[in-house]
Amino acid sequence: MRKLPKESVDLVVTSPPYNIGIEYDVWNDSLSLKEYKLYTRAWLEQVYRILKKAGRIVLHLPYAVNMRTRGGRVLMLQLYWEILQNLGFNLGGLIDLNEPQPHLSKLTAWGSWLSASAPYICCPKECVLIAYKEIWNRGKGKPYFQNSLEHKREFIELVSGVWKYQPQTASKTPAAFGIDIPLKALKLLSFENDLVLDPFMGSGTTGVACLKLNRRFIGFEISGEYCRIARERIRK
Repeated sequence: MRKLPKESVDLVVTSPPYNIGIEYDVWNDSLSLKEYKLYTRAWLEQVYRILKKAGRIVLHLPYAVNMRTRGGRVLMLQLYWEILQNLGFNLGGLIDLNEPQPHLSKLTAWGSWLSASAPYICCPKECVLIAYKEIWNRGKGKPYFQNSLEHKREFIELVSGVWKYQPQTASKTPAAFGIDIPLKALKLLSFENDLVLDPFMGSGTTGVACLKLNRRFIGFEISGEYCRIARERIRK
């Protein structure tokens, strides 16, 4: 991101690593909490630099995670918002993701079973945190929404604060996010031909969404294999 010009990007859409021990092929997802905070601040600082004054960032996050011996239970939403606020970002909105089958169904760690001794309380919910740099009003551009009943209903749904979300179930990378999120973010928060950045491109989901909606995009990915997968997916 340091190679990108200052104030050149309209929108950032991404799902960053959560530091919960996912086995990526290159990235170490088991940093200490201190290291994770420093890394998160470093890349968000670059995002702030390259965003235009009316630029926005859309972050797909879990409300909370368990980093176990490396930091314990962490309120991820708070961690990211504190860093964003300290960098100068303003709050644009918070979206609750309504998944048809939350990850709770896979939970097997109950803590103290049927006892008040030490029950393990897990929240499987995820959210979308929206922030902006200096100015919320983007001005004029060619929007996605037209003056039709279908588009009016979709717009009302997207500003409601709750999005129906279909997670990515078939993926060639360990932690791909569903295309629902970038599609909805692009429709609501960008104009046609805007430049969109995903700093954690993974399997190329944000790039695919941009092509569907006539947005330009840049994607960064440190894994050569994931980059190959993303290129092939976008090419198709």
